[in-house]
Amino acid sequence: MTKKKSFKKGLLYGLIVIVAGVLVYFTYQERVKWKKEHVLVELRPIQTPKGWGYDILANGRVFIHQPIIPAIPGDTGFRTKEDALAVGQKVYAQVMAGKMPMVTAKEVQDMGLAPALSSLHK
Repeated sequence: MTKKKSFKKGLLYGLIVIVAGVLVYFTYQERVKWKKEHVLVELRPIQTPKGWGYDILANGRVFIHQPIIPAIPGDTGFRTKEDALAVGQKVYAQVMAGKMPMVTAKEVQDMGLAPALSSLHK
């Protein structure tokens, strides 16, 4: 092989390495940008000493920890995992819509998860 062919071959390999490096760099930058713009939000049931509750996680970190039935007096846990997830789903939907995540005592009572509002004030 002549020096000229060897030089061309080395130049070609060098260009391939540079192009590959540029592609890897821009792919990495797009991935970093996407991660900054997107948050993975999850709803998980949790078992507590008082029954059931739920956590809402954002990128794997606890964003909302709800071990008791919200909006009602006392510290009563949900009776079942399904009850906790029903309220959790309502709160999750509000988080995903960019709204204030909350439920009222009436909403919880209407779902059949708390005593009637009149008995709460006695």
